[in-house]
Amino acid sequence: MFDFTAFSLDAFLSFGFKMTAFLTGLAALIFIHELGHFLIARKCGVTVEKFSIGFGPKIIGFKSGDTEYLIAAIPLGGYVKMKGEDPTEELPDTQGSFSAASVYQRLAIAFGGPLFNVLFAIAIYVCIYTVGIPASSTDVGKIHDDSPAMAAGLQTGDRIIEIDGNKVQYWHELQDIIHNAPGKQMEFVIQRDSKTVITLPMTPNAKEVANLFGDKKTVGLIGIERLGRRVAAIKAGSPADRAGLQVGDDILSIDDTQVIGFSDIKTAALDKPGQELNFHILRNGQKQTLKVTPELRTSLDLKGKDVSYGYMGLGISGVMITERYSFFGAILRGLEKTWEVTHLIGTSIKKLITGSISPKNIGGPIQIFQAYGDHAEQGILDFVLLTALLSINLGLLNLLPIPVLDGGHILFFLIEIVKGKPISESNRERAAQVGLFMLLSLMVFAFYNDIMRVFS
Repeated sequence: MFDFTAFSLDAFLSFGFKMTAFLTGLAALIFIHELGHFLIARKCGVTVEKFSIGFGPKIIGFKSGDTEYLIAAIPLGGYVKMKGEDPTEELPDTQGSFSAASVYQRLAIAFGGPLFNVLFAIAIYVCIYTVGIPASSTDVGKIHDDSPAMAAGLQTGDRIIEIDGNKVQYWHELQDIIHNAPGKQMEFVIQRDSKTVITLPMTPNAKEVANLFGDKKTVGLIGIERLGRRVAAIKAGSPADRAGLQVGDDILSIDDTQVIGFSDIKTAALDKPGQELNFHILRNGQKQTLKVTPELRTSLDLKGKDVSYGYMGLGISGVMITERYSFFGAILRGLEKTWEVTHLIGTSIKKLITGSISPKNIGGPIQIFQAYGDHAEQGILDFVLLTALLSINLGLLNLLPIPVLDGGHILFFLIEIVKGKPISESNRERAAQVGLFMLLSLMVFAFYNDIMRVFS
C-alpha cells in the first residue's frame, strides 16, 4: 500500500511554495510575450479574437469588445488568436483581419512578443537598480604570489576606491577597468584601515583566460580576488545546515587553509567531497569550530561531462554594499545588464546549435520549476532576477527561424518583402509541419534531460 507518511507537511508546503513561484513566474513571462503581440496587433488595426494564458480547455475567462480573455488548463505557453490569421479561413469581411494587414504590419506583430520580453527585462533591471541591489565592494581578498598587486604592496582588506581618476565602488567596475587595460600602468587609490588613503602604481599583466564557454581572450589582471568568506545563504537540510553554520558566520579557515576568497573554499572543501572538515568560524565575535562533511555530487559541464564536487549548500559573499543609481543612471545600468545577459544567452544558443555546448544542458519545465523554487526560497530579489533572465531567454528562443515560432513567421515575412509576394500556402504548411516536429522533438528531449537530472 502507498505510504503517505513518507511525505511530511514541510515537504508538502515546500512543494506548494515552489509550484506557486513557478506558475507565477511562468504566467508573467507568457503574459508579457502575448501582450506584445496583442498590443501591436491592435495598433495595426488587427482584431484579436482570443488572448489566452495557457493551452487546452478554458478554466476561466471573459469577453470584452471583440476579444475573449482566458486562462487555459495547460500553463506551458499561451497564444493570441487574430481574425484571419489562418489563411485558409474564408472571411465574409476582411476588415481588421491579419491577412489584410500589410507585410510590415504582420512583421511587427510577430516581432512584438520577443520585443516585449526584452523590454520587460529592462524594466525589471531599471526598477532593481533604482531601489538598490546587493553588490560586491572593491575590498581585496586573496592576493596571488608574483602578481602586480603583490609587487605593489596591496594588502588583504584594502579597498580600491579609484583607478586613474575613475571612482570605483563595485567589483564589476573594478574588473572591467583592469580587464580592458593589459600592459597599461595605472594609479590605484587605496583606502586602508578606514583612515589611511594611499596611491599605488600597478600595471596589469596581459593574460589569456578562458570565459564561461572556454573561449580564450587576453585581458589585464593584477592578481587579486574579492574578499569572500561570509556565509550569505544556507540551503535547508544541507551539510552546512546540519553542521550548524548560520548566515552571517565568517569562515576563518577550513582545516589548515586560511579562507580569504572563494578559491580557498574550493581548494579546501569543494574539492574534498566525503571528507570531514573543520570549519573555524567567527560568530558574533566568538570563534567556533564546526565539522562539515561535503556531499559527493555531480553536475554536467558545458561539454556534457560529469563533474564531481563537494556540495555543502551554502552561499559565500564578501563585503556587500548597495548598488543604487538615480532613475536615469538605473536606465543606463539596466540597458547594460540586459545586453550582458542577452549576449550570454545568445552565445549559449549559438554554441548549442554548433555543438560547442552539449545538448544535455538543455532544460525544460522541470528545470525551470526547480530554478524558480530555489530562487524564490532565497527571496523576492532572486525570484525577480531569474524572471528577467528567463524573459530574455524566451524572447531570443522565439526569434529562432523555426516555423511555428515567431522567428519562423518573421523569416516568411522577410522573404515576402524580398520576393514581393507571400510564400505559397503548400510551402507554408510543409514548413509548419517540419517546425512542429522540431519543436516537439526539442520538448521531448528537454523533458528527458530534466528527468535524467532528477534521477541522477
